[in-house]
Amino acid sequence: MSMIDEIKDHGLKEKLLRRTQKMLEAKVSDVMTRDVVTCDARDPAAAAARICLENGFLGVLVMRDGVPLGTITVFDLLRLSYEDSLDIERNFLKVTVEQVIEGKEMVSVPPDAFLREALNLMISKKVRSLPVIDDGKIMGILSYVDMVRWYRRTHDEVRTGKI
Repeated sequence: MSMIDEIKDHGLKEKLLRRTQKMLEAKVSDVMTRDVVTCDARDPAAAAARICLENGFLGVLVMRDGVPLGTITVFDLLRLSYEDSLDIERNFLKVTVEQVIEGKEMVSVPPDAFLREALNLMISKKVRSLPVIDDGKIMGILSYVDMVRWYRRTHDEVRTGKI
């Protein structure tokens, strides 16, 4: 029996429509992680790498004098370590976080943005997390993992395999 037949047979169309509506109305503030781990732009890149490794993060928000500058990702750090291995003059321990993210665009969202807008921004900018900023204040971080957790929590069929 196909999912469509099951929907017709069990009258679940309204339930699925409510879930879809819930997804369309979800805001970033409903999903984001509120505890934000940051690093200072003047820190060595190795310090950012340690934060990522110890916490299982794919990136860390970079701050300088209380102002967010962007994020340093494990991909940035991987590229740096690769470049260091090819250039004996460079030293991973001396390169600062700010030097690594220099020239990267700062991409963020406000907490009242729709989740679907944030997801589309993440896809178009090729980022895996977004700082959530309201009037210059860091409110949280939104990541793909946050969205998957929210979806799983709000959609029983993901956990149970049943509609």
